[in-house]
Amino acid sequence: MTLIELDGTEWSILMKYKEQAPYKLMRLKAEALMLLHENVDIGTVARFVDRRPSTVRAWVRDWQKMRLASVHTGHAENLNASKLTADQRAQVAQILASPPSEQGLPAQFWDVPNLASWLHNHFEVVYESDSSYHFLLHMAGMTFHKPEAVDKRRGDEATIAKRMAEIHQEIAPHLADPDTIVVAADEVRIEHEAILRRAWQMAGTTTRIEVDRQRQAQSYIGFLHQDDGKVDLRRLDWQNSDTIIEALTAFTAAHPKKKIVIVWDNAAWHRSKALRAHLGPGNLLERIHLIHMPPYAPDHNPIEHVWGEAKTSISNIQRATFDQTRTAFEGFIRGNKFPYRLE
Repeated sequence: MTLIELDGTEWSILMKYKEQAPYKLMRLKAEALMLLHENVDIGTVARFVDRRPSTVRAWVRDWQKMRLASVHTGHAENLNASKLTADQRAQVAQILASPPSEQGLPAQFWDVPNLASWLHNHFEVVYESDSSYHFLLHMAGMTFHKPEAVDKRRGDEATIAKRMAEIHQEIAPHLADPDTIVVAADEVRIEHEAILRRAWQMAGTTTRIEVDRQRQAQSYIGFLHQDDGKVDLRRLDWQNSDTIIEALTAFTAAHPKKKIVIVWDNAAWHRSKALRAHLGPGNLLERIHLIHMPPYAPDHNPIEHVWGEAKTSISNIQRATFDQTRTAFEGFIRGNKFPYRLE
């Protein structure tokens, strides 16, 4: 049995302590605890960190009592009881308003290890509980959530803003024309795999539930109407030029005698030669006018918010079959009007 059990968060924090902690003892403790978690013999760990086995055992006992706070103890005159003054808290709030890289820390975002390192270096303050660091982060107006990924190929914000202004100007007369439909369009893909975790059952018995363990997926294209917020949702066999042409053909058939303006991204099948061949006077999609958004700027396409809402609506319920998952996704979108518009 391992002497140390670490969860994912503790492992991540100890890894940062091992690489970035301001004191050698902190780095050695973090490394020893991680090795012990991996079932490395305590004697081997002691030799690796150049300490006696009895010292490493003491680190284990401290860990069992104080968890991450134990990594800070035993150095710098044991300043765990130190507190920040009101002026120091104000300085911390000001520092947290800028990225840690501006303080010489190799990170894009503030986290507990980086904040702990900065506080110790500047004020010789070490808190025993991570919640104290969380309080400081909240005090600075920060919240804990997943950062938004941004494609490196994305243009600068001024260029994107200029293109969006051009789009607004272009669609303005169409929005005022009752014979024209303006939509924001995009494709999405949902996946399903039944994963059975735990269920309450009588002790000593086994309950079996039949589920479909095959992973399945469904692609869609959606047209978010800019007048009333309804979404015209259509299934796709795949996302390519042929399926998009079929979907556009069906969409135009559903709105006879209407001119259609579609604002969407720059996916290859949105600009393909096959699609362009169907546009223009006398062709199958002659009533459609396409407008392309700035490259790699999906956050400006309002239907992305629809996909986010719809996926959230089905994410907390494990359905036994893919048809049930698909029906729930489609029902949510078709049963609602959405407030998202091209802005």
